[in-house]
Amino acid sequence: MNPDPQDFRRAAGIFKALSHPGRLQVACLLMSGRSNTQKELIEELGWPQSTVARHVGMLRSRGLITATRCGTEVHLELVKPVTVHLMDAVCEWVHPETGERFTNRFRDLHEVSIHGA
Repeated sequence: MNPDPQDFRRAAGIFKALSHPGRLQVACLLMSGRSNTQKELIEELGWPQSTVARHVGMLRSRGLITATRCGTEVHLELVKPVTVHLMDAVCEWVHPETGERFTNRFRDLHEVSIHGA
């Protein structure tokens, strides 16, 4: 059975979405449960609303997170289990000796430029 080329494009899109430090940081915060709304992400990260919205939009378009509007708030959630497993695999690869997760180190990522897409 030959894989569909569209499957490869979709997989590449997922990796592209997570390849930006800012989007990875957003995914880590959602994974940790420390931030569950777009407003909380803005407060936690100290980024402009437009930057958070752009990164959330990219993650949503790739199917990595879902957003549900509840009044004036937008509640965000990682699509499970795929995104969580993917994030765990990356964390395990980056920190094989300790198993440390990105969620424990998300502030270190903040040193990297967050405004580029």
